[in-house]
Amino acid sequence: KNIIDVAEYYGYSGERVKGLVFCSTVEEAQRLSEIFNGIEKRGAGRNYRTLALSGKDNAAARQLAVERLAADSSGTDEILDYIFTVDIFNEGVDIPEINQIIMLRPTQSAIIFVQQLGRGLRKAAAKEYVIVLDFIANYNKNYLIPIALSGDRTGNKDNIRRYLIEGNNVINGASTIYFDAVTRKRIFQSIDRARINTRQNIIEGYLTLKRKLGMRPRLTDFDKYDEMDPLRILSYMDNVPDYKQRQICSYHGFKVALDGLEETLTEGQNHILEFISQKFASGKRLNEILMLEVLMHASKMDNDIDLWNEAMIGNDLRCGANAVENMLSLMIGEYYDCGSAGKRFKDCILLEEVDGRWHVSKSFSSALSNSDFKSELEDLIKFARGRYERYYKSTDLFRIGQKYTYEDVFRLLDWRKNEVSLNVGGYKFDERTKTYPVFVNYDKSEEISDTTKYEDHFLDQSTLVAISKSKRTLTSKDVQTAVNSDSLGVNMFLFVRKNKDDKESKEFYYLGRIRHNADGI
Repeated sequence: KNIIDVAEYYGYSGERVKGLVFCSTVEEAQRLSEIFNGIEKRGAGRNYRTLALSGKDNAAARQLAVERLAADSSGTDEILDYIFTVDIFNEGVDIPEINQIIMLRPTQSAIIFVQQLGRGLRKAAAKEYVIVLDFIANYNKNYLIPIALSGDRTGNKDNIRRYLIEGNNVINGASTIYFDAVTRKRIFQSIDRARINTRQNIIEGYLTLKRKLGMRPRLTDFDKYDEMDPLRILSYMDNVPDYKQRQICSYHGFKVALDGLEETLTEGQNHILEFISQKFASGKRLNEILMLEVLMHASKMDNDIDLWNEAMIGNDLRCGANAVENMLSLMIGEYYDCGSAGKRFKDCILLEEVDGRWHVSKSFSSALSNSDFKSELEDLIKFARGRYERYYKSTDLFRIGQKYTYEDVFRLLDWRKNEVSLNVGGYKFDERTKTYPVFVNYDKSEEISDTTKYEDHFLDQSTLVAISKSKRTLTSKDVQTAVNSDSLGVNMFLFVRKNKDDKESKEFYYLGRIRHNADGI
């Protein structure tokens, strides 16, 4: 009865309803058809006329049902108001006259959602629009709806979020889609909870492009053809203990594992590729990319730090003492000296000092002599540079609106060494670089302790009230540094994320530089 009430309330375009109802099971389709047939159709003086179809029905029966549904003669007993179906009308059947679609099955696949939606998108005489009613509140899979409507195949959660935020969205053809406030909220929650980086999704994304190209794709091919974001592969590999233990968390390692390729790289070469893939492939700044390009082509007579300096200046990038020290720390295995990353990458040494001059290390030089390693590295560098140009290039250290992890922030601020995120506590001042990043979780969980339940909030678009750490006073050193940041020459940067609910991302949006005022930061 509720289905009928809602269907009659929203109506249809045309002389009469010509509806297609997608059900979960054959039994459900048959039972609902029986119930509909026993209910009087409002204003028609007769009961609804419906039919249940499934894979058990032959082609002739299906064709007859379609003709009865599409018929325009409302005075005959042969017409149908609805066809209840299970799967068989997902694709391959053209019924332009359909003016109402009812979904009574959970959304489990973006492809199937598009196929079912597409049954009603064909133009027909006297049909101005199609009504789509989704009765299954499968909130865990709601994120599939914007994926389906946008056509985005990257699997990047931010792309899905942006599609929702844009409000009225024009989709392919002369169509628009609007998400109301409640729908947007539920889909945002679904995106946060969703685990998109599953083994099945990653493999499916890879094989889709492989079939399209007729060969194994390079990293750059994923962006070229707007397919799955390949950083998802690197993230997935990094979260599989077996791959991590074997030090093969790179795109090369993924291809070898999935396609059963013969391994042509040594353990050390794989480990270097893993290090570069996990730390620099995202292209969040150009510094490391330039250094890798220098190391690939420098001769033994060159001082590679000098060549890197020239490359930095040639790209209008700052290259002071802090930047040099930061780069050296990264290239000689000292930057990640804490936490799991410290143990994992301490032996990834790409530079070494000889007689006061910096040269490509013996291990990296040996790796570059392997043509397969060099080919993989060239693809990796090209991909990282493309990501930098597309998403992160900026006149500032960070690009407003893009996302960065704690680790990204400390590296891009030229800190001498990485910091364990648990020791940050919302903000951290680095005396050497005079930089002071502030990290805000905007929505606090009810389950967190009172000492971390800070009431950070925006007063307007340019004013944030940010609460200091517990047990602080106005005379505390970190508070005084923030209060007097201008006079002390301290640069403060604001990074905000809505909450910690996203199961797969621990990144913050960069909102810009900040300074203290009379009411707070």
